[in-house]
Amino acid sequence: MTTPASAPDSWRELARLMTASLPDLADPDAARIVADLTPAARGRIRAHLTAHPDALVSGASAAAPSVQALITTLADHGVTGVRAPACLRCGRVRPLRRAVPGGRVCLGCEGILAARGNIGPCTSCGKTVPRPSRDTCAACRRRQIAATRNCSKCGKPAELDPCANCRPRPATPCSLCHATAPVTARWPLGPVCTPCYRTARSRPMPCPGCGRTRVLIGRAEYHRVCGPCVRVPDPYACERCAGPRSYKVGRLCDRCAVADHLDDLFAGVSEATAAGPLAAMRAALAQAPDAGTVLNWLRGSRSARLLRDLMSTGRPISHADLDATIEGRATGMTAEYLRGLLTAYQVLEPRDELAVRIVRHLERTVARHPEHGALLRAYVRWSLLPRARRHQAARAGGVKHRIRWAYTRINLAAELLTTTAGHGLTIASLGQGRLDAWLAAKPGTRYEVRDFVVWAHRRHHARDLLVPHRPKADPVGLDEDSHWDLLHQCLTDTRLDLDVRAAGAILLLFGQHLTRIAALPASALTTHDGTTFLTLGRTPIPLPTTLADLLTALADRPAPRGWAANTSAGWLFPGHLPGAHISAAALSRRLAAHHIPNRPARTTALVALACDLPPAVLGPMLGLHPITAVQWRRRAATDWTAYLQARQRALTDGPSYPGP
Repeated sequence: MTTPASAPDSWRELARLMTASLPDLADPDAARIVADLTPAARGRIRAHLTAHPDALVSGASAAAPSVQALITTLADHGVTGVRAPACLRCGRVRPLRRAVPGGRVCLGCEGILAARGNIGPCTSCGKTVPRPSRDTCAACRRRQIAATRNCSKCGKPAELDPCANCRPRPATPCSLCHATAPVTARWPLGPVCTPCYRTARSRPMPCPGCGRTRVLIGRAEYHRVCGPCVRVPDPYACERCAGPRSYKVGRLCDRCAVADHLDDLFAGVSEATAAGPLAAMRAALAQAPDAGTVLNWLRGSRSARLLRDLMSTGRPISHADLDATIEGRATGMTAEYLRGLLTAYQVLEPRDELAVRIVRHLERTVARHPEHGALLRAYVRWSLLPRARRHQAARAGGVKHRIRWAYTRINLAAELLTTTAGHGLTIASLGQGRLDAWLAAKPGTRYEVRDFVVWAHRRHHARDLLVPHRPKADPVGLDEDSHWDLLHQCLTDTRLDLDVRAAGAILLLFGQHLTRIAALPASALTTHDGTTFLTLGRTPIPLPTTLADLLTALADRPAPRGWAANTSAGWLFPGHLPGAHISAAALSRRLAAHHIPNRPARTTALVALACDLPPAVLGPMLGLHPITAVQWRRRAATDWTAYLQARQRALTDGPSYPGP
């Protein structure tokens, strides 16, 4: 064996290069390791360490295979400080074979780079993409292989056996959350579990090193950084704009994928049709703040598919086209959602949805009961529609509750007429006894037929029949302490959502119905001479400072992120539908989740206001009907009957004294 004293100078030079970067490596150990190397390996290692003195500790991917073998040998001998080189492309520590500009890559990345070098039309799908196998793209090749074999565990077609979902993955501590879980990816910062991988991919963040928004897969000192900042190419960069690649589609970011989907959507539209509001809608969707929401809508929603079908006809979209697609409840909801979207983007002109939907429901009912069509049409035309329009004009807001109000009366009128005909009678010959028996069968819902019966008598279609008003239970309010505690919480508790605090404060202070709170426009809040006013009826109400600041913050808050946020809604409580406010049911659920009861809170607030204000002031201020305002005044008035009776008995019987 060659001793250190008799070793050639080249051997001693190599040992010196090794110990220069590894202080823990003793000179005899270094000489022994050098002596065990082959002559070719000594020459390549010495040349590489001369050019890169820190190659043994830097983990740089430019290390030659002989240097990689030396690092493995040093690690096996227990030498601390050595660092295995990582792949230039994926950042994983693997044997690196192929040299590329900037370093070396592993076997998997070598195949990927080779596949990208063969770009052309795929022989299967025809797309111009990388063709790694037999001039076929990777997706088509996987489908071809999967068609010939199945996973032995789940039985589904799979390229590999077992498939990727069934293949066991070893549990490893995650480098981000430190939980021991199966590894989804191995980044330069270490192994990553599925939840952390999903979060990092779907929420790219600005890199502390370069400032660009990327997926942070590396670590520098105490901060997470992007791949290029640790000398690793970004594997999640969009091939078109170099932005963060989408978590839902391959090779492109969300915005570039949206642009491709919009190009496909507008491909069959003529230039004349695509101009004007339709072009503005396309630009708004392409420039939406949250491109991922737009991408989800374009890829998976029924309304987007309906829009694609309507635009494929090549003619301008109209309300009649949308009405023709309505066949049931599901298709109706899809068409109404798309109608709201197109109206918000001014592609369609606004129309009287209240009248259209009432008439549509009338025609559906008449189709089931054609023998009563004339009477039902007259009832809707001369009674329901005028009152619904007057109510809508008097109270700005949504139409859903008025539509349900009309639907209920049309359905009950048709049911009464059908039952009467089943007994061999007509509405003109219907007696009070038959009507009472019909009402008693379902007393919870059928009292609403009073509206139709009264109208039929006034139009001389029926006798003077009595249908009592629907019995209502006396409203139960909150005790005074609970009421003021809830109001104080809404005004001061910043842990609650802003819309919950504002809606709860209006409910607890002014006793407004949730249908009216949900439909409050932003114009209801005004400021004059430093005082903020809220208009609920005809009289603007000056607000206290705390509530004024709360409602002002609600009106000034930025629009929710998403593609529908490009439309100008103008509501204090915007909903998730384009151009629409939140529904009363959704607002009720949000208040109930924070233990704010709807009806008891409204009852307590109205009773408190009716105690202090006469009906002539209360009605215009809160937008109440005069009869409703009088009823609340009577309910709030103090009842002295029991006191007067007790006083009368005392005067009649004389004073009572305790016995001896």
